[in-house]
Amino acid sequence: QIQSNITVDKQVVAAVGDVTFQQIETFCQDLDVFSKHGKRTTINADDVRLLCRRNPGLLDKIDDVQRSLKPSKPTSRSSNSRSNISSRYDDHNVDITVVESSSDMDDIN
Repeated sequence: QIQSNITVDKQVVAAVGDVTFQQIETFCQDLDVFSKHGKRTTINADDVRLLCRRNPGLLDKIDDVQRSLKPSKPTSRSSNSRSNISSRYDDHNVDITVVESSSDMDDIN
């Protein structure tokens, strides 16, 4: 944690908050368009990667997170294998549905 003696005016904080909110709205709209272009109703990691395409540093971080969350391939396609994957992330308060291919989307929808 970095401490400094900088004073920031409330209007600056409000302006930064407003710009941040507007940018998040734009990101959400872009992600929605990307998924619809792919004829999907679910936003996936490729949509997020496309959103980050102009920020190589952020794209690298997204790729790192995706690699760390990607589970090892299950040995069988039983219904139990999917619940085992989900339980690996319970302690992180993340709701993740792992989709290995577009054909798996039909099982979810």
